[in-house]
Amino acid sequence: MSKYVTYLRTLEGNIERLPNATATQLGPYHYEETLVGWPESKVYWANDRGPAVGLAPLDATSRSDDQLGFVSG
Repeated sequence: MSKYVTYLRTLEGNIERLPNATATQLGPYHYEETLVGWPESKVYWANDRGPAVGLAPLDATSRSDDQLGFVSG
């Protein structure tokens, strides 16, 4: 079963990752966007433009925080 992490996109286009919010179904998220600088490489948005909730697949090809230079703590 695939797992997904939730992302939010604001009206201004800012993206926020919500690491504690996960889902197991992709549902109505049809609009794919490549992510740069995030642990996941792509996200699927509910809306093509503007504010939206999105889901990004958590899988073995996702980049780790260490690979991106993020420091946890």
